[in-house]
Amino acid sequence: MKPETDSDNNDAGKSETPLLEVIDLKTWFPIKRGLFSLTAGHVRAVDGVSFVIRRNETLGLVGESGCGKTTLGRTLLGLERATGGDILFDGISIPGMNRRQMNRLRRHMQVVFQDPLSSLNPRMNVMDIVTEGLAQFGMVEGSKQDHAAQLLGEVGMGRDAIYRWPHEFSGGQRQRISIARALSLKPDLIICDEAVSALDVSVQAQVINLLLQLQKDYRLSYLFISHDVSVVSNVADRVAVMYLGEIVEIGNTVDIVGNPLHPYTRMLIAAVPVAGGKRISEHVVRGETPSPASPPEGCRFHPRCPDVMTSCRKIPPTVTEKEGHQVMCHLYRRT
Repeated sequence: MKPETDSDNNDAGKSETPLLEVIDLKTWFPIKRGLFSLTAGHVRAVDGVSFVIRRNETLGLVGESGCGKTTLGRTLLGLERATGGDILFDGISIPGMNRRQMNRLRRHMQVVFQDPLSSLNPRMNVMDIVTEGLAQFGMVEGSKQDHAAQLLGEVGMGRDAIYRWPHEFSGGQRQRISIARALSLKPDLIICDEAVSALDVSVQAQVINLLLQLQKDYRLSYLFISHDVSVVSNVADRVAVMYLGEIVEIGNTVDIVGNPLHPYTRMLIAAVPVAGGKRISEHVVRGETPSPASPPEGCRFHPRCPDVMTSCRKIPPTVTEKEGHQVMCHLYRRT
């Protein structure tokens, strides 16, 4: 999708200058075959994605497993190499950075991973985990114990936790430790990659409330990646819907949830369980996601779409502005 302009969805109190701007980003992985490991094709995990994140804003990124959400987040962090396009962080291009410049950038862009147990070093106690970044950047003033206690206090944990080990905590407590670690360098942007999906529902609510409070206190921006539309709707200012490496719809959360335009967005919302309610059968997701190594011709969603037309099978859709959304669908093409 094309980049949004700064005038789009310009909420009061938010800067017009994007903190993060992603322009036609591609992340492809080569498929090697044969005795000489020749490239036989590519897995198009991220394929032409564009969006912006403004300061003190949360952008929710939703889609099924395998749609490219996590790869997109890892590419923004420099953990995967971009194949094409550009990423501008505060106006500076990330793909063109050398290792030293990228290390400096990491102070301003942090991540909270899905599984806190695997993302926390089991051989480090909590004090060393949450102050590791401070030590790396030479930002420890005074005792590490005091820094660790302050950070843990920010996420609702006591000082007695600083000498304990990750395996001694529950999943929710470990995720709070991960958030404290991400918060330690006072970043501008935190990428939350399925940060609450491994937690119980009650614990999810506690962690979400914590993230919202920290955003208010520190004026943070979030890229909140999740497969759960109901969770994202409680966190995000805007929502981007991703399917097979592309963003097919993006807009304000209220508009996306209340009036979804793309058939895929409708299917994701219809899949959310409703107590005492009935799903609309024509909006239930059908079929399997095609391989990103061989995406369908035309609209990538057409093999599963209940509204498929002849043009969908041959012509890739373009971005259309409709009711405040940006949507890639032939149903809304300009006439």
